[in-house]
Amino acid sequence: MPVWLRVFLFVAALSFVPKTVFAGDEWDGVQAEDLGISQEELQKVKERGMSRKTLMHLLEVGVSPNEYFSEPWKKLGVSEDHWLSEKKSGMADEDIDRGYRKQASSNITPFISFILPGYYQYKTDRLFTGLTLSTLAVAGIVLTFVHRDSETDGIYPIYPIITLSAMIYSAADAYLDTRYVDNQDASRFSFDFGLLPSGGPAAAMRLHF
Repeated sequence: MPVWLRVFLFVAALSFVPKTVFAGDEWDGVQAEDLGISQEELQKVKERGMSRKTLMHLLEVGVSPNEYFSEPWKKLGVSEDHWLSEKKSGMADEDIDRGYRKQASSNITPFISFILPGYYQYKTDRLFTGLTLSTLAVAGIVLTFVHRDSETDGIYPIYPIITLSAMIYSAADAYLDTRYVDNQDASRFSFDFGLLPSGGPAAAMRLHF
């Protein structure tokens, strides 16, 4: 047999030899109880080809192998890195889900609430506030075109101001509420439209969050 063929066969044979033969098995001497996991979990880790370094990182973050292999980040709609980062901060899956959804919704909700005054208030079961805002917005638009100045045939500025105020108020409420969910009292404020004298109907114009 030619020398070059022997060398070739020797190199080919080495490629089938497990690396652990040369480097040693990284799991040698590792006991499940020492890691605080079950024997079943350790076995699953080995079967899935997870490195010891990766497992140690998960345990430091507070994630068990079984939890990790269930891939909860996919159910939450976030990336694996984001999920691990939040878990490292001590957040539960429910908190991660709530925070992600709030962040996603808060980007568009204020805009919708500006275009549709009262939308967010209806959505959050504040019917009186939502009804007041939507009524003011619609009334302002209608009166702008219906009730005109007879002398100049122009519009009364107060009417579009009423509509714009309702739109801004609705958007501001949605903006604050979606960004300060965990501290509602800090985001609450009152706003007086200042369009009517105090007392009577003016009470309905002074809304409180």
